[in-house]
Amino acid sequence: MKILLGGVPLGCDNIGDEAIIACVVRLLRTLVPSVRLTVCTRDGENTSRLLGVETVPLYGFPPAPDLPGFASEVAKHDVFIWFGATGLSDYPERTLRLLDIAREAGARTVVWGVGMNSQLNPAFYRAAGKRLVLLRLLSLCSCGLLNWVDIYENFLRDRTRRHISRSLEACELVVLRDGESVKEVEKCGFRRAVTGADTAILQQASSRLPLEPAPDAVRIGFCISAQNAVQDPEGVKKLWNSLLERPNIRIVLIPMNPRTDRALMLKLASGIGHAGRIECLESALPADVQACASQCRVVVSSRLHLLILASNALVPGLGIERGSKIANYLKAFGRTSSGSVDNCDFAVLEREILELAALPAETVRPRMASVMAGMHARLDDASLMLKGVLTGQDR
Repeated sequence: MKILLGGVPLGCDNIGDEAIIACVVRLLRTLVPSVRLTVCTRDGENTSRLLGVETVPLYGFPPAPDLPGFASEVAKHDVFIWFGATGLSDYPERTLRLLDIAREAGARTVVWGVGMNSQLNPAFYRAAGKRLVLLRLLSLCSCGLLNWVDIYENFLRDRTRRHISRSLEACELVVLRDGESVKEVEKCGFRRAVTGADTAILQQASSRLPLEPAPDAVRIGFCISAQNAVQDPEGVKKLWNSLLERPNIRIVLIPMNPRTDRALMLKLASGIGHAGRIECLESALPADVQACASQCRVVVSSRLHLLILASNALVPGLGIERGSKIANYLKAFGRTSSGSVDNCDFAVLEREILELAALPAETVRPRMASVMAGMHARLDDASLMLKGVLTGQDR
């Protein structure tokens, strides 16, 4: 059996996406040992070396190879799997088109572990340029009775939601990341989605701890994403300064994009007092990120997958929201996001960090282990369904 994996911008310096694909590859090889896997990625050389898979170009994302090229490639495979990330809301039309082309080329299609926020990505559903000017003029001509900008943008969103429902209906299996994502696709009209879990919960930590031992230190891990960046960078700096006034605290910068996140956080850290107690993870390997998170008492992140990797290590996390996916994840642990990138009360966030850091591990870890066990159980059930679809045992 030959499976093509795609629909995610792999090879684009997103450690979370790379963790997902590594875990999906391992899972598929467990479910179907004879499977031959091909991955769509911009970094074919490293992906092939690390995962032992064949690779093809990153179809569906800029600079995207032409879609006829994708049709020719997917026709060589039995199944096309769109896996992971939050593509149902972040970039739905791109990957839905890949699903449609795959079926036209004769491949079976599966959606695995994908998430959906409560809102579609505004970047794709906003009137702009001459169209925006025209729509505003039409609104003025209606004497305020009709807002043609809203009408047009709602039309775009409704059209995509109909496409989501239509395309998912043609899939043999649709497993989504969480119950909230299932509810969102139900709003689109699709009601066969299965609640699974993010496949990155299968990630294992490296055996080598990346940070030097510091038995008396309380390490607080941070990932401040450069994508949809925090609108109050001075608030971040003040938070770090305040935390470092406590001599036992160390701040650990854990970039989930080794280029942009690292550059942003190092810039924020410049000029911070007690800079000798700020550490920065150098590795971009998901296993090393998880090992680093395991050395922290608390992790704070505006990227979902650092929170997931920290949870794998039973380290509690606090989230700065970018869309609803972080809130959806933290809800399982009885927590809410600590504000958003647009509006974060850093004084409240500091209090939450200190409160979590003060909790003894024997209190925190069993609670987290129970939640993670539930996620693994859902993923196991979904994996059996996936095996049935791939091997024909469900027919």
